[in-house]
Amino acid sequence: MKNVRATSKSVLGFFVNPPGETTTNSGIIIPDDDGKAEGIKSRYMQIHSVGSDTDVSDDLKPGDIVLVAHARWSRGVDVDDEQGRKIHSIDPDEILAIFDGSPDELKLEGFI
Repeated sequence: MKNVRATSKSVLGFFVNPPGETTTNSGIIIPDDDGKAEGIKSRYMQIHSVGSDTDVSDDLKPGDIVLVAHARWSRGVDVDDEQGRKIHSIDPDEILAIFDGSPDELKLEGFI
C-alpha cells in the first residue's frame, strides 16, 4: 500500500463490516441494506492511522477495531491496499467504542 497516514486532526481506517451484501462464514447471504432504514447502524472499522492532535490519539493505535456511529466516515479512497479495501476518514468524535478482539471474532458473532 502507498504510504498514507492521517493528518494531525484525522483518523483513517478500513471497514470491517462495510455496507452492502455480505456472506457470513457459514454461507448465509445478508442482503444489501444500504440506503434503507435497517441499514442505518453503526459500523466496525479497523484503524489504519491516528492523527497526533485528536481526542482519541492516546486511546487508539493502528490495527484497533472501533465502532463508529452511522455515516461518520468519508467516501472510500483506493490506496492500493493488498486486500482491495478502500480507506476512509473517520470522525474522531463519533468513535463510540473500541472492540477488544480480532475482525474474525466479529464474523463469528454474526456482526457481518
